[in-house]
Amino acid sequence: MKKTKQLFAGLILLVSGLGTLQAAEECPSKIMEGSVCLPKGFPVESTPGTYTLNLMQGHTQLSNDVYDLHMLILWICVFVGIGVFGTMFYSIYHHRKSKGHAAEQFHENTTVEIIWTVIPALILLAMAIPATKTLMEMDDVQESDMTIKVTGWQWKWEYDYLDNGIHFFSNLDDASNRARQLGSNIDTRSVPHYLLSVDEPLVIPVNKKIRFVFTAADVLHSWWVPDLGWKKDAIPGFINEAWASVDQPGIYRGQCTELCGKDHAFMPVVVIGMEQDDYDAWADKKRLEICKGKSAVDMQHADLVAKGAEIYANNCATCHMPDGVGIPGAFPALKNSAVVNGDINAQAELILNGKNAMPAFGKQLSAAELASVITYTRNALGNSKGDEIQPKEIKAKLPDSGDEADCAKPAKVDKNSKSPSKAAIAKEKGEGQKQPLNEGESNQKSSSDNHSKSLNNLVEPEEKEQSPHKSVSTASDSLDGLIVAGKTIYETNCSSCHQKDGG
Repeated sequence: MKKTKQLFAGLILLVSGLGTLQAAEECPSKIMEGSVCLPKGFPVESTPGTYTLNLMQGHTQLSNDVYDLHMLILWICVFVGIGVFGTMFYSIYHHRKSKGHAAEQFHENTTVEIIWTVIPALILLAMAIPATKTLMEMDDVQESDMTIKVTGWQWKWEYDYLDNGIHFFSNLDDASNRARQLGSNIDTRSVPHYLLSVDEPLVIPVNKKIRFVFTAADVLHSWWVPDLGWKKDAIPGFINEAWASVDQPGIYRGQCTELCGKDHAFMPVVVIGMEQDDYDAWADKKRLEICKGKSAVDMQHADLVAKGAEIYANNCATCHMPDGVGIPGAFPALKNSAVVNGDINAQAELILNGKNAMPAFGKQLSAAELASVITYTRNALGNSKGDEIQPKEIKAKLPDSGDEADCAKPAKVDKNSKSPSKAAIAKEKGEGQKQPLNEGESNQKSSSDNHSKSLNNLVEPEEKEQSPHKSVSTASDSLDGLIVAGKTIYETNCSSCHQKDGG
């Protein structure tokens, strides 16, 4: 019976990897990392990681500076330890009572006190100067080549390339997600990079200064990739900044390092560094995929179910379980569910807007993905409604579906342009004297205008939040009008934690 279960589990793992195998067939190098086709000759690590007692050396200048600082302080501590403990043990052994030594009686010695004050101060100064330089270097995010916004969710990462319109979510890869489930009977040692792989890796160009801005949508998270040499907390309502410049192509793995709920251990980070030409090819392909995902063309029923199975495994199976039975008392079952087998539009509204602990997926998935997963749940997991919902019906329910014309022709960022600093943004907004542009600089300014506007939302979020409040107050000055508007805001932003009835 045990062998039968293991065989069944292996078949599940094989089926879950068919999409990756198909993608690998279309990939010239036949090497995939998540959804990314790696270029030919790309360095792929042979083991998930290397265990070491010492601090690891990374692949950025910052990580090398941190390593050098670590080694400097380590050797200073070793030198001080040898001096202190050597003197102490020598004194204890050679001046022991059995040899007839008596303790020396004295009160103070100004010279000795000055010496043991000055020497430690010099040692601290020798450590403080390089440490301060390294910290200042870490905080210098100016003159970056591109900016990526990183948002932590329970339990996934959201990446938004502010310079070129690329946006996606990154989840634990399907193979690891299936293997980790209770009763899967899958040998985790057979899963490549178990719990360290994702479906959508973060791709960046090498030898470019990448600025990262971090925030969170729900609870505290922390984004950590050891090879970059730092980690940053993602805090709801706040923005942290960091930067990295990877020195060579490679795959760099990390994890969330802030306890953020039951699946904290299952939200890894994968960063792929590529040469500029390879990165440009990936970015063009990714933009095309995003545009296709935003389209509202009708899909065949079988295609909806097939795509929905993939979306369900990556986004829903964590709580509702792969077979849809849920977790009694915590997460409801979808199998024979009254919601899933009821009105399809009511189910769509629930998934779009969320309820109680269930997040709103309207901002996380595209119209095609939402239509697919809804159709899948109604025609699988023990349900057989036989109906479907199309992407155009979902798109009509979304508050802002975007402009497909703009998506089809994304604005390209000049490779030689720099992401603006906060001072540059302030100047652009009129705070300070504006410098005249040379004729050759006008194109660079126009190419960075969109990016500057995007950064304004990050640097000064208060201004962005003023307009909704104004629209509410002008819509109705009566108490009843404010209550109606407040109810909508509460259900969208507060009910997931405080419950719909406030209990």
